[in-house]
Amino acid sequence: MNTRPQEHANHDQKNANHDLLIGLITGGVIGAGLAILLAPRLASELRQRVTDSATDLSNAASRRYEDATTQLADVMNRVADVVDAVTTRGQAVRDGVADAVGRGAQEVEQFAMASKTR
Repeated sequence: MNTRPQEHANHDQKNANHDLLIGLITGGVIGAGLAILLAPRLASELRQRVTDSATDLSNAASRRYEDATTQLADVMNRVADVVDAVTTRGQAVRDGVADAVGRGAQEVEQFAMASKTR
């Protein structure tokens, strides 16, 4: 009669092991099914996110390039305006110096003529 409780304990242990094995297999099948079901959607969502991020980055880079190009064009126009103004002033100074030299040369010539006649 002592063997009966031990047999019953062994039978309960086997059932517990069997139930655990069935639970693990069932959980694995359910988990694998969910992974297969969700994985393509997640992959396509990830691809879409990456594509959207790349597009956003490309658009931002294009905007910055356009902004930089516009700013550079503005600076170049200002530089051209300054160069034109400096050139105009330089030409005016050159013309003034040439006039002064011409007047000076005339005065020297008049002085020389006056010196000869005396």
